[in-house]
Amino acid sequence: MTKPDRTNARRAWVLRKLALTRMRQKAWREQPVKMEAIRRQATLESKALRVKKNDQLRNMIATWPKTMTPPELKQLVSANLEYSKRYSSLTYRFTRCGLLRFGEDGLWHNLCHLPDFLQS
Repeated sequence: MTKPDRTNARRAWVLRKLALTRMRQKAWREQPVKMEAIRRQATLESKALRVKKNDQLRNMIATWPKTMTPPELKQLVSANLEYSKRYSSLTYRFTRCGLLRFGEDGLWHNLCHLPDFLQS
């Protein structure tokens, strides 16, 4: 049995993608003000979505204990979050957003229990 020929489908997909790229480039050349307005609107919508997701995450983490061992944190994450990516990237997000901090005592400290002026 032979394999199906997917080269034509791939070629059509690449040509369509190139055509869309050319259309966007032409629009940026001919209507830069309109394209900039579209870009700004998309940026605002993206920021609003990111803030919403971080707020939901902060509200959930606020229900967790004040300190956790690494295995306890991993168990809480697996029980409460549907996250299919790497666990280390999630813990990096926790620290970057100021939600959790890994202390010198070897425990994760929940910063969501602190008042807002102490989190920064």
